[in-house]
Amino acid sequence: MNDSIDKSRRRGLESEEMSSRLYIALFLVSALVLLGVAWLESSPGYMDADYYYASGLRIAIDNSWTEPFIWNFLADPQTLPQPAFTYWMPLTGIISAVGMNLTGSGDFWSARIFFLLTAASLAPLTAFMAVSFTPKKWAGLLAGGLGIFSGYYLVHLPTTETFAVFILLGGLSLLIIRQFHQDIEKLKDGAGAGNRDNLALLRSLSPAWLYLAAGFAAALMFMTRVDGLVWLVILAGAIVLQFRTFIKGKPDHGYSLASSGYWLPILLYTGGFLLISSPWIVRNFRSFGTLFAPGSASALWLTSYDDLFAFPASQLSFENWISQGIGPILSARAWALGLNGASTLAVQGGIFLLPLILSGMWVWRQDWRVSLSAAGWALILLMMTLVFPFQGARGGFFHAGAAFQSLFWGLVPAGLAAFVSWGQRKRGWSGDTAAVRFSAGIIIGVFLITGFLAWQRLSGASDVAGPWSAKSEAYAQVEAYLMKQGALPDQVVMVNNPPGYYAVTGRQAIVIPHGGLQAAQSAADKFEVSYLVVDENFAQGLDALYQEPGDYPQLRYLGSSASMQVYRLEP
Repeated sequence: MNDSIDKSRRRGLESEEMSSRLYIALFLVSALVLLGVAWLESSPGYMDADYYYASGLRIAIDNSWTEPFIWNFLADPQTLPQPAFTYWMPLTGIISAVGMNLTGSGDFWSARIFFLLTAASLAPLTAFMAVSFTPKKWAGLLAGGLGIFSGYYLVHLPTTETFAVFILLGGLSLLIIRQFHQDIEKLKDGAGAGNRDNLALLRSLSPAWLYLAAGFAAALMFMTRVDGLVWLVILAGAIVLQFRTFIKGKPDHGYSLASSGYWLPILLYTGGFLLISSPWIVRNFRSFGTLFAPGSASALWLTSYDDLFAFPASQLSFENWISQGIGPILSARAWALGLNGASTLAVQGGIFLLPLILSGMWVWRQDWRVSLSAAGWALILLMMTLVFPFQGARGGFFHAGAAFQSLFWGLVPAGLAAFVSWGQRKRGWSGDTAAVRFSAGIIIGVFLITGFLAWQRLSGASDVAGPWSAKSEAYAQVEAYLMKQGALPDQVVMVNNPPGYYAVTGRQAIVIPHGGLQAAQSAADKFEVSYLVVDENFAQGLDALYQEPGDYPQLRYLGSSASMQVYRLEP
């Protein structure tokens, strides 16, 4: 790492400081941009965000860890309400609830207070990350600008979603790894180099609190998303690297984890992780008899994305999965690899930043943050392509990969510095002048791309569901229509987005299952559903109910509201 910094200095990119005022300015500019986007988002916007908002409502307002809605049947729910968080992890819902508790209100603005603050902190965090690679003011401002104009991420950061939380936790985890690396480098370069068999020196590789903080970070990553467990491995890898680097070249000393006393950092790391995560693990074991939420296991055996909504979930099994044949199995994974590759380029690589990111990774390949992140990112890609191809291609990889984003943005200036260094040698460029000009061009480019993507998503130009809050407004109209039809408050409705419907109306709701009218009627019987609402995103087999509305067996057509067809289920 020190050699790389020396190379940068020899190329004429001498160190400059990012003042605290600049970090504060990045935070404030980011906050203004996010508030502008948030003002245009009067509702969570889509089911994932609806889910965390609705879950937060239950925790904050009703003091309940149950859900009066079902958006999939993978955990085999038996009744409404069901236990909370049987598929997704709870931290995002808890953060939503904390905002509502703080203000004493259940409105959407209250729910996203801490998401806005978290998202605004990403710009200074990314700037700090960049300066740690490329110690130049322009590098910090460039990376901070990328954190502000964040492409596909921007519209998702101010809502009740995992993105801002996961990017922040990923960045903080990488800063912990950086400290591990710096501590071992100090020992190698300092007085400890000749006394590496000293047990006290070994125990002082890093302060105890840092190992504990690493455990906390890994646990919070896990509590945000199940694939956050990859970060448990990444941070553990940094601790192991620290130990191995310390004893490298001294095999005769016979160090081992058991004999060296290095068990203490491992104990602190493990203890930090369990301190945060064990209450949740115990809850799962007591509620379901498993360490993890039960919905995750069934998700292994999907044969299509729509199987995520299959009813009953018992039909999802290894036998059913393998019976489709090797052709569809391989085809699904090839399809997922293609979409995940496109996400790498467009989302993580910012469309045109990927070459600079890769260049920066190559320059800093010896940095533990880069090497461990590359391994972790590859593991995530494999998981979201081979193990969970349908979930991965339809958003899982987009979500999971966000944890590495502060590193990717922070490496853009490093890649640009390498490019400018080439220009100095080959074309006689002035180093800092060229870097500043290219940085300005990059910021203008990402500003235009981000603005276009945000406009598309918020206006509905790229979404069949229409403008950002259109579905929530439509559900409010449908609820008013149902009340006019005599619907009672405790009657259950079947819709495409149950958390969204509950968040708007407070009415219990379940998802329209995959499998056609028969599956819908079976689910309706089990959960005593009274009304069925079919919109333009109708489930397979329900096209006639939307396109040719009228009475059907056990279904009485009530009429249309907000371009949705409303039915009463008859016994």
